[in-house]
Amino acid sequence: MTSILIVEDEALIASDLQMRLEDMGYRVVGVAATGKEALRLIAEKRPDLVLMDIVLRGEMDGVDVARRVKELRVPVVFLTAYSDPETIGRARRAGAYGYLLKPYDDRTLKVTVETALKRYRADIRDLLKVPKERKTGAVPGVLVVEDEAIVAADLSHKLEDAGFRVVGVEDTGEGAVSAAAELQPDVVIMDVYLRGEMDGIEAAEVIQGEHGIPVIYLTAYSDDSTLARILETEPYGYLLKPFSTEQLRAEIEVVLQNIRDMEDYSRRMHEVIVTKAEEMKIEKTGVFFVSSLILGLAAYGFITRSMTWLMYTLFIPVVYSLLHLSFSYRKPERPVSDSMPMVSIIVPANNTIERCVETLSSLDYHVNGRRNYEIIVVNDGSTDRTGEILEELVKRYRHLKVVTRRAPFAFNGKGYALNDGVALADGDIIAVFDADARVEPDFLRNIVPYLDGDDVAGAQSRVRMYNADENLLTRMQDLEFAIFGNVIMRSRMNMDVPAFLGGNGQLVKRRVVEEIGGWDGYAVTEDLNLSVKLMLRGYHVRYSPEAEVFQEAVSEWPAFFRQRTRWLTGNLETLFV
Repeated sequence: MTSILIVEDEALIASDLQMRLEDMGYRVVGVAATGKEALRLIAEKRPDLVLMDIVLRGEMDGVDVARRVKELRVPVVFLTAYSDPETIGRARRAGAYGYLLKPYDDRTLKVTVETALKRYRADIRDLLKVPKERKTGAVPGVLVVEDEAIVAADLSHKLEDAGFRVVGVEDTGEGAVSAAAELQPDVVIMDVYLRGEMDGIEAAEVIQGEHGIPVIYLTAYSDDSTLARILETEPYGYLLKPFSTEQLRAEIEVVLQNIRDMEDYSRRMHEVIVTKAEEMKIEKTGVFFVSSLILGLAAYGFITRSMTWLMYTLFIPVVYSLLHLSFSYRKPERPVSDSMPMVSIIVPANNTIERCVETLSSLDYHVNGRRNYEIIVVNDGSTDRTGEILEELVKRYRHLKVVTRRAPFAFNGKGYALNDGVALADGDIIAVFDADARVEPDFLRNIVPYLDGDDVAGAQSRVRMYNADENLLTRMQDLEFAIFGNVIMRSRMNMDVPAFLGGNGQLVKRRVVEEIGGWDGYAVTEDLNLSVKLMLRGYHVRYSPEAEVFQEAVSEWPAFFRQRTRWLTGNLETLFV
């Protein structure tokens, strides 16, 4: 059943709208009266569609909310009484799949909802297709297809009053297809019933399918059979007669902007895929070279019964380790800063979360008696009770937000989950924790001062294992992380060399994350990938030994080898790419 979220600050209007939608067979998953509440519910419920009023209570209006959730790819239809150019312009730039003017009747509401849903699903299906180059003039050109001469003349007049350019008028489906191919308008306004053998729906299929020109239907018919045929063509819009100039302008502008947004997003996705394909070639070539070299040396040693090459190979990391050891004896100077910026803690979760939220909620980081951090849990397609647990946790912790990721956007990589969390974040600092993290209350107070300085992009805490005493393997991992932190990271600080960000207990300035375009969702080790990008841009990453994050060590050897294979793959990927 299609899920819809209502964002409306008038309780009576919201209640009436909810009853009307439920009578139509939709499931209303929530009602929000403020922009802040709407933002939370959209991220948490991830509805199939949002019906959004523009004027809301609080500091954030409906357009602001739509702009914040744009990267979450949740379709929005604006419901408003405002049709002035400024409001339409703001709504258009925020991205929308419809603009419905109040008051509206049930048939108009149903048509708008169904059209938006159909168009959104088509856009998601075609997301990775490379869009055709589209040339749009300063004034969008419109082809009018209407078999009533008086109606066509009135429509043309309204379009010109609304600021559009009418490139032609046709009264048959055959003529519409021919004119669309020749004139290449930016949009076609199509009546359903036309003269000739081809009706408007058949003509629209050809125009959209062969020429990629968006079609907006304009008809007096909204019966179920006509609507079903229209929806099969995946229309960009559907206006019912009679209509106003304001409705016409809003519909066309919103449709054109949505097309531009989707084409831009598709191009960016295509560029990422092409880039990653090239990087994969580089990575495989590099791994093949290294593997061949190692196997060749091993074969040489076996044949000659000499391992001198191995001694020389091991000599390099030994010297490297001794260098770090010598520099690690001096204790780094601990920064002092009274600044306490707002921190947004993001926790990507897949099947575990409750204990993590509880320990993070105990952090002592308050300004003027108020909590100065928030927790954002990204539920990345969990298959256990994580969703139900989060619903209960949200009721207990007011500072907790939830971002729900569903197919086809779930399981695409930790980097993408983090980027979704940033879209909902209010803080200037982004803190990243794994779902098994545990910290002491003074964690943020200890690590935040390390971010002081314009050239400092992030800080990494000391990582420890809370189950170190479980067996030999867990003790080895605790020792390994202790050496990495107390020797390597500490010596890099003393040598004034940037430290590395780890996947757990890292803090990054939000402006820097946005500057580099967020985390790389394709990277296996997104933390190392981010660290290298920051270094290449001249930023520093500091290490904070006073701030400790405890995580669960892998206690079984098969899982340990899988983990280290993934880390090795990510390290080689970053090295060669």
